[in-house]
Amino acid sequence: MMSNADLLGLERQERITQLLDQRGTLTVAEISEAFEVSEATVRRDLEALAAQHMIRRVHGGAMRAHAVATSELPIMQRQEQRADVKRRIGRAASSLIQNGETVLMTGGSTALAVARELGGHSSLTIVTDSLLVANELMRQGCHKVIMLGGMIDPAEFAVRGTLLRLILSELKVDKVILGVKALSPQRGMSAESAEEAEVSRTFIDAGHHIIVVTDSSKFHQTALVRVAPIDAIHMLVTDSDIPPEALETFQERGIFVELV
Repeated sequence: MMSNADLLGLERQERITQLLDQRGTLTVAEISEAFEVSEATVRRDLEALAAQHMIRRVHGGAMRAHAVATSELPIMQRQEQRADVKRRIGRAASSLIQNGETVLMTGGSTALAVARELGGHSSLTIVTDSLLVANELMRQGCHKVIMLGGMIDPAEFAVRGTLLRLILSELKVDKVILGVKALSPQRGMSAESAEEAEVSRTFIDAGHHIIVVTDSSKFHQTALVRVAPIDAIHMLVTDSDIPPEALETFQERGIFVELV
């Protein structure tokens, strides 16, 4: 027979998995605070859940076991997820951009975090498919902003469609800031639809240097359509919870990796 303590532990573990489904990743400290238990108790819960393949343990916390990028939330909700990590990624990625450069920026919550850090730059020409990125850059008032044309996706506040791809095919810029839905050393970058994958490939073709910005949760996700192998990436900016084997592979392939 289970004790009351066992029952409470099982209930807490179920609630931890529910919270991970909502947020994607959590640190031990965040779980400890949310459930008002010690970090040692949290670690035991996470080990128990990982043994049942219900979650995936990462350094300092946990992630969903099989996060699928096709279930991604709209951008207005995603930008609140791992906000501090995305701010650090945005700050680090912005330091890779030099005054006077031409930059092509995709939409997405992490690319938006990069845009928010560009207020201290000058003489940038920035091309984007994101209404949110364009709005942030216009607010800063110190850059030349080019908004790509096409049909607007209301979930992403971004432009989609054939016209977008036609315009992109005519461009060549210094750097591309590219967000991804999923990333792995084996499969490379992937997207949730054929159209999104084609747009990402067109972004890659338009840039001399490709800077991928993503938090470490994307290394544990899968997405339907392959975009490009990791060899298409020149620089990767992510957080320190990247799986060690993935980090080693990227560095062995000559990709500059900036950890925040």
